[in-house]
Amino acid sequence: MTVTWTTAAPGIRYREHPTRRHGVKPDRYYVIRHRVGGRRLEEALGWASEGWTVQKAAEHLVKLKEAKRTGEGETSLRARRERAGADKAAAAKAEAIRQEAEERRARAEKTLSEVWERYLKEIAAVENKPRTVAEKKRIWARRIEPALGKLKAMDVTEDDAAAVVRAPLKLDDAGAVVGGRAEAGNVYRLLHHVLKMALIWGARPRELGNPLENVKEPKAPRRQRLLLGDEVGAILKVLDAADTDLSEPPMVTAVVRLVILTGCRISELLTLTWGAIRFEEAEVHFDDTKTGFSRRPLSTAALELLQGVERMPGVPWVFRSIDDPRKQLSYHTVEKAFRRIRKAAGVEKCSLHTIRHWFATQTANNVSNPRVGMSLTGHRSHAAYMNYVHGDKAQALALADQIAALSSALGKRPEKVVKLKG
Repeated sequence: MTVTWTTAAPGIRYREHPTRRHGVKPDRYYVIRHRVGGRRLEEALGWASEGWTVQKAAEHLVKLKEAKRTGEGETSLRARRERAGADKAAAAKAEAIRQEAEERRARAEKTLSEVWERYLKEIAAVENKPRTVAEKKRIWARRIEPALGKLKAMDVTEDDAAAVVRAPLKLDDAGAVVGGRAEAGNVYRLLHHVLKMALIWGARPRELGNPLENVKEPKAPRRQRLLLGDEVGAILKVLDAADTDLSEPPMVTAVVRLVILTGCRISELLTLTWGAIRFEEAEVHFDDTKTGFSRRPLSTAALELLQGVERMPGVPWVFRSIDDPRKQLSYHTVEKAFRRIRKAAGVEKCSLHTIRHWFATQTANNVSNPRVGMSLTGHRSHAAYMNYVHGDKAQALALADQIAALSSALGKRPEKVVKLKG
């Protein structure tokens, strides 16, 4: 199709659209023609319907010729558009830089309490179980917030953070630490994590680092308490008596017995549902433990105990609350009852978790393959499993006596003399 161009003025041409109208006339498309650097350029302007007229085109042409004559400004529409695009990009970049600087200033103004609020929503609520979240809230409210909450995250110093960590420690007259290490360690880990997130979120400049980086984490000495077989027997006798006289709720005595029979964490049993128990396979499947999904074998005694627990239609929990059977049994209820039980049994310094240590030690003492014991306790790493295995004093003494007897026998054995024939 042949396109017909019409000269509207010197250096200005247009063509008419064959069908589209602009008012009563056909729509016109304007271009300009001029020379730049010895080359003739023809550059498009646009349609009359877009606002282009002969007068407007002439004004643009005059500006281009003036730029060519003076050497100032752009001498072509293409160069002008490129310059406009570059100016627009530069302006956008400058605005982005300004906004980023503004956001940095806003982040730098955030207090540690504001960082904590974000930490609760984005970290604790997502990664931690409800009991852990509650414990973190307690530590924050009691230990950290009063001292550091109102400070800007960027203003927290090593001295500030270290003082909060040391506050729970109990010292004797000589200045030696005699208690509070566990609480101080908990404060250290929580505060260190919150300050780490402050760095990641930009509330604290990275060049300042974590103020606890060079502060040593307080660590409580590892508990070496191991229940003796007689102590476990005493606890079981108290449970038998409680089931007879109903001095303790049957749900509580049942869950304590199951801790002894399985070595499970109390939190695992309190969230145990009927759907997790595979009676035919003699297994229990925990979907969400400390180490994720866990499959554990169940002894005949454990299965019989579970079969004896009364089910309530529509309630998934195996161990139900004393006050509201539709809810699960609470840790607080079991913990208080166990204090009474162990006191009646005459067992001191023992928690439900101490029983798990006893169970793990028994598995290690009775099988040579640690994987067997780990399948019962649910540990995934051998190192974690061995943290629960304690040296049995009675076994150690018996072994020491055997070695002593052996060494004594070796010392008394007569030397073998061989007479040589001469």
